[in-house]
Amino acid sequence: MIIESIVTGSFMENAWILGDEESKHAIIFDPGDNVSNIIGKMNELNLTPVFILNTHAHPDHLGAAAELQKRFDLPFAIHEDELPTFNSAKDTAQFLGLLNFQLPELTTFLSDGQVLEINNIHLQVLHTPGHTPGSICFLTGKHLFAGDTLFQGSVGRTDLPGGSMKQLGNSLKRLSRLPEDTRVYPGHGEVTSIKKEIETNPYIKEVL
Repeated sequence: MIIESIVTGSFMENAWILGDEESKHAIIFDPGDNVSNIIGKMNELNLTPVFILNTHAHPDHLGAAAELQKRFDLPFAIHEDELPTFNSAKDTAQFLGLLNFQLPELTTFLSDGQVLEINNIHLQVLHTPGHTPGSICFLTGKHLFAGDTLFQGSVGRTDLPGGSMKQLGNSLKRLSRLPEDTRVYPGHGEVTSIKKEIETNPYIKEVL
């Protein structure tokens, strides 16, 4: 398994690449910006993208998706509850000063508990609302792509439209039940683990 990140855009968002060493196929999570950097990393790793999966639809996680989709003819998926956030992403991008923002074509809705088998890559979808109504995490083995649900020492904000601190608390409880050695790949910041966040993250401590 190959896991690499590209830090993109002015919001320093982590776009994650999950690649299969045998097939050389890869999934791109949350391609927020800097298409050329993402493609460069794919070429460096000798990987071919086959799917774009988004943990949520804020524009800082979405800005490169349309161009990548066009270049590689990729399907694009979000959780079904994330559609309102997706539909308002252009207006949000304009408010944030993100120019030339384009939406990808939405090809697939995801649901909680769904298991995706994309070539040799197996992923479970975990619905973790709070940052947005349709926020999701993707779990493969003991690797969790967490989007803006969980950061090292913090969590995603809940004061934007659709955010809910109560829902986020329930989502954090759910994630805290994962094996403690599960590695967490967040939407911003450094890689962490469930064990470290249980021990040190004040937001998880508050709900446990």
